[in-house]
Amino acid sequence: MHTRLVLTAKAILTQHRSKPVIDGFVLVGGNRILQVGERRDLQFLPSVRLLDLGDTVLLPGLINAHCHLDFTSLKGRVPHRGNFREWLTAMAGRTRRTTAAEFKKSIQAGVRESLAYGTTTLCDISTSYESYGILKRQTLLRAKVFFECLDFGKQSAFAAWKRALERIRHHTALPPHPSTLQWGLALHSPFTVSPEFFYLTGRLLDRHRRIPTTLHLGESREEWEYFAHRRGPVENRMKQLGITWPKPDARTPIKFVARRGWLPKLDLAVHCNTVDAKDMELLARHRVAVVHCPGSHDYFDHPKFRYEEMRRKRIRVCLGTDSLASNRSLSMFREMRLFRKNHPSVSASETLSLATNRAAQALGMGKDIGQVRPGYLADIIGVPAPARGFKDTEALSDWVLRHKGEVSFSMVNGETRLRLAGSRMNR
Repeated sequence: MHTRLVLTAKAILTQHRSKPVIDGFVLVGGNRILQVGERRDLQFLPSVRLLDLGDTVLLPGLINAHCHLDFTSLKGRVPHRGNFREWLTAMAGRTRRTTAAEFKKSIQAGVRESLAYGTTTLCDISTSYESYGILKRQTLLRAKVFFECLDFGKQSAFAAWKRALERIRHHTALPPHPSTLQWGLALHSPFTVSPEFFYLTGRLLDRHRRIPTTLHLGESREEWEYFAHRRGPVENRMKQLGITWPKPDARTPIKFVARRGWLPKLDLAVHCNTVDAKDMELLARHRVAVVHCPGSHDYFDHPKFRYEEMRRKRIRVCLGTDSLASNRSLSMFREMRLFRKNHPSVSASETLSLATNRAAQALGMGKDIGQVRPGYLADIIGVPAPARGFKDTEALSDWVLRHKGEVSFSMVNGETRLRLAGSRMNR
């Protein structure tokens, strides 16, 4: 029988109740939440431990739906001075010069920073494929590791796909596989993946429908120009490398991917900064979730993200940090603040949902994470509580979004990962 733990706090934002739970408790058994309520209704049993977190707001652990742990060490080292395509070329050069040991060090630093800033679930796009083994051994975070695949600059799509499969099998072959970890497939982008490569990966997904997928899609003006007009920096780079792929048979990246038969197979479309009304209709029809990365979006000065229109079309939107090569921090609190700055009409409580319960739904995990609720996995964080205004959901959500620095408490899968001084444990 698992020892049960009671967390007590000044307030709890459950992300499913209309109001915060004031002077509340969360009863955890194993890796699940058993009960949530007011402290006055708590009945103690001999087998229960109590952790009093004092003046703390408890809420669901934050979900980072798109990051590149490989590039944590590249913070400030790849400046964006030209067009987006030139930046990608510089990043590719950096990646080729990075050793496996350097990737591992970068990944471990990214995991530590993510956990310190309250992320309990993340989706990592792995170029090196090294994060899967690290997260399998450490189990510090709940994670989906998407192995990145592309054939840009390769002589043979089939050879590139075969090599990617060999690498995936090598990294995922050995047990055990913790319940906190899952792997998926990430095609890089519609202009770095050939039509043949799309076909080959599509065949695999037709046979294995439970493999989660993600794709950078509609990220930049340069990408839009390539599909809309068949010209620009992307086209020029292809000519430099001698790439002779057929010209795009669609006027937008999303329509191009739709023609490849990939939208029904796609779970997470990342960025979607350059989309038109028809693109959004396609995303909504195929129930593709969109990941917006406000920090990276501002870094590149991408076109305005059309959140309000996506919301009207009932497209599921969540947030991510992208990599530190194009961002200042892996803090989802900062991403939420930037989102509100760019979308001031969106409430604080709705913004918070984009990194908690709505993000969980976008990841297909809406019945397990994203809420502090009986039956859900015990992924919980805490931040210092305000002196006043903590009884109102909107005011308390706004306070949470303003939090800077490390969280005061973190629990992943029922295991305490971070607890700052000041909390009291009774056994």
